[in-house]
Amino acid sequence: MSGDVVYRYDLVTLKREGGRHEHDHDQRGIVVRMPGNRRGVRRANGTVLSAGGALRVVDRSIFRPGDIVAWESDVGGQIGVITGVFRALDLVRFDDDGRRQQGVVSGSRPTEELRRVTGLVLGDYVVSGPWLGRVTEVSLHADVAFDDGALCTLTGAENKLVGAPAKEEDNYKYDLRSGRQSNSVLYPGQRVVGQSPSVFRASRWIKGYWKPSRIRGTITRVGVAGVLVHWVASMHLGTNKALIQASAPPAWQPNPEKLALLPYPASEASVWYVGDRCFFRTTPPGHGHQHAAHPTGGVVIDDESPSARHALRGRLTRNQHGNKRRRRPDLLRREWERPMSVAGTRTTLDVLWQDGTRQCGVPSTSLVLFNTARNDYDFFPGQHVIRKPAGEQTPAAAVHSGVVRSLNCRDKTVCVSWFPAGGGAAIVEEAGGCGETVMSAYDVARDSGANFFYGDIVVRLRHPTEITANDDLSWVGHVVDLCDDRHIHVKWGDGDTSKVLPREIAVVKPQRIIEMLRELGDWLDDSGDTDGQKEQEEGTSEAAQEPAAAAITDNNGAEGVQDSSDGESDNEDSPVVTTRTTMDQVRSAAQALIRLAGDAFALGMWNRRKTVVKESGGPKPPAAAMEDVVEAATLMSGGDASTSTSTTCEVKTSHDFPQFNVVQSPPDHHFIDSMEQGTPVGRKWTKRVQKEWKILDNDLPDTIYVRAFEDRMDLLRVVMVGASGTPYHDGLFFFDIHLPPSYPTEPPLVNYRSFGLRVNPNLYPSGTVCLSLLNTFGGEGVELWSPEASSILQVVISIQGLVLTAQPYYNEPAFGAHAGTAKGLRNNLPYSENTYLLNLQTMLHLLRRPPAGFEEFVRDHFRRRGQHVIRTCEAYQDGCLVGTLDEEGHPTKDSKRRPCSAGFKLALLNILPRLVEALTNIDVVQGCKPS
Repeated sequence: MSGDVVYRYDLVTLKREGGRHEHDHDQRGIVVRMPGNRRGVRRANGTVLSAGGALRVVDRSIFRPGDIVAWESDVGGQIGVITGVFRALDLVRFDDDGRRQQGVVSGSRPTEELRRVTGLVLGDYVVSGPWLGRVTEVSLHADVAFDDGALCTLTGAENKLVGAPAKEEDNYKYDLRSGRQSNSVLYPGQRVVGQSPSVFRASRWIKGYWKPSRIRGTITRVGVAGVLVHWVASMHLGTNKALIQASAPPAWQPNPEKLALLPYPASEASVWYVGDRCFFRTTPPGHGHQHAAHPTGGVVIDDESPSARHALRGRLTRNQHGNKRRRRPDLLRREWERPMSVAGTRTTLDVLWQDGTRQCGVPSTSLVLFNTARNDYDFFPGQHVIRKPAGEQTPAAAVHSGVVRSLNCRDKTVCVSWFPAGGGAAIVEEAGGCGETVMSAYDVARDSGANFFYGDIVVRLRHPTEITANDDLSWVGHVVDLCDDRHIHVKWGDGDTSKVLPREIAVVKPQRIIEMLRELGDWLDDSGDTDGQKEQEEGTSEAAQEPAAAAITDNNGAEGVQDSSDGESDNEDSPVVTTRTTMDQVRSAAQALIRLAGDAFALGMWNRRKTVVKESGGPKPPAAAMEDVVEAATLMSGGDASTSTSTTCEVKTSHDFPQFNVVQSPPDHHFIDSMEQGTPVGRKWTKRVQKEWKILDNDLPDTIYVRAFEDRMDLLRVVMVGASGTPYHDGLFFFDIHLPPSYPTEPPLVNYRSFGLRVNPNLYPSGTVCLSLLNTFGGEGVELWSPEASSILQVVISIQGLVLTAQPYYNEPAFGAHAGTAKGLRNNLPYSENTYLLNLQTMLHLLRRPPAGFEEFVRDHFRRRGQHVIRTCEAYQDGCLVGTLDEEGHPTKDSKRRPCSAGFKLALLNILPRLVEALTNIDVVQGCKPS
């Protein structure tokens, strides 16, 4: 490959001058971050070279099963999930000076033949009887030999020692703990110095005693002294965090040899990088006798072996009388062997793509990680999904679940096989016997009751009376495949594989090490140092953490899309679906729907107050007209749409709703029951609020309306009209504001009326508004609230200008850096498409239950803008890009830059009949007449 794009931890080769590549292992290494945010290359001997020149990527070993990947040459295309990883390693051995020893190179060794320097490392999953935990801290003990023959041992060595430069003139020391998890934080043969001058002074001396001159030594033995374990699951309790915390074993495990290591290929420690140290599990062919692993991490070597004789050479010392004396016999036998060092990796992958195809042996350099760039509409074969309810209320028993067969990432359509309503495992056979339905990816969601994915850790639930051995691994494993039926294919820790039903297992939610340490609290090792390996985090990129959404209150509607205002159910039909053979008829059905909806507007069928004309000489009554609209939405073939007429409308553009007014407080205000309402406020607070009112009365933009309340000066209600050129076009967005007694020292409290919908990364379903000005998001300088300079007007304008934007996807801080990149373009369009669908759903909620005091405003807005909403939908059905239309809903020069997806058009077909029906319940705009 060209190597133009280089990622952290890539295995690269330095280019020589003249464009030639150096293939020697000394010129290979992994890309690391050096001090000053510079890029370096760490070689097999642990030294780091500055990567100022050109690099050529030769391998990318960071991948693990369950990782999401994309083709590096087509990051904007479909993505896949890794189902298998195969690595082969080139191994070398180095001497004290970091020079490679000749004749000990071992090429292309599979990782199954190797073992790590220590039995446990950070991130390992361990089992103790019925408990599963994850190692969050590792305490090491190490023996350090000095050049004069002295020997000391340290506990907590991972926090006390640091790798020393191979040569005195090297001015850069690279700490293996910095930046990523390592299989070999410390290893025999490593040259080390103390983190502080007192490290060796406080150590236990096996031979000799501390001297100030003894500052640099060589590790001869490394072992695990103890581990801190965060218990995450139990075979009897599943993954219930509260129950586990109440009855789990102690977090600190001083006898790690009693813990069973879970073989897990998707763990961070399963990844091997250049510079990692290891031993052979068995002696390689032709390498003499076999080495036995020492329980504490060392290696026992036969006294008569050449390596032992070499190690003992020069180890005679003199006692205080000057007489020679030999070391004790047990010390003669307990010598150390240098581990092998990984000098090169070769990684190939098995990948399952979204379109259902599988590829084996894919070179790792042709793929890139895509874990943090997934969106909510990326599905993979085998995932369990449900149909999103079409109405505002759907009984739980009516939820339809199925399994994904494939997804077309360009069209945003998903092929699903649906399960029978009775819960059987068989697939429902659709018309034609194919058992598959193609529908919009926006109309399905992941099934929370079977939310398993490739590589997930799972535990098999057993009866509380069942007793297991301490090292039994038959009840914990990981997902290796998602079957086409209701089963999940799991490989257990004992090596067996089986199919299980979702109800038989529980998935272990992945957590970062730092999150688990917070839950555990502060733990001190023997040295009193709580740092060390706490700062080691996973090497792969991570998704940005978002605030946990609070429970959705009645003011925001019920959870999800349920509306519990009056207990009524709309009982809507299921989303429109189509088989593969009918995809080409979607456009004609949409056009028929749009024409009929336009006729309904133009002919005045909306006004139920008017007398219905006779059928012989006029249009159908509203109910009959809506039957035609719904029929058009489900039309999959034929149909004569040529009878529809175009319209010319003279729309009124003014109304009598003032932009600012002071009225009585509404009973449905989110902060109406605030505990601070009775708190006495001073005259200064009152004057500041009156000043805010005056500013709002004079300076509000045309698309923002505010109501203040004379009986509750601490409350305001704001509505914003979505701007053209955004996915929020013609929508209404309500916010309730509370001015606490501490105002303006503290910013106001703002709640968005969400109806349980996430229309923006900064507007949560709970109603939380994430904005620096409100101190609900990080910021600096003028971005933060200032008691002297900030105002309510600034808050509402910021929400409209910074939140309700043309490209809301980039409002998510983690995705802002993707703007203009292939990853960003891939996800920005579907996010905007779904945002517009949520905008239409919000319109339905508001038409059904407008906020108190704004009932007539909502009706009047949609009387005036209803035709434009329909016209906008028609433009999107014609292929216009979402968020590119003008004020009247007409295309602009940017509208055809990229067509909207077929899945978006299908989702529009599902929601338009309900939208038109809701609009028929309000008065029609006067002055519209057919042309």
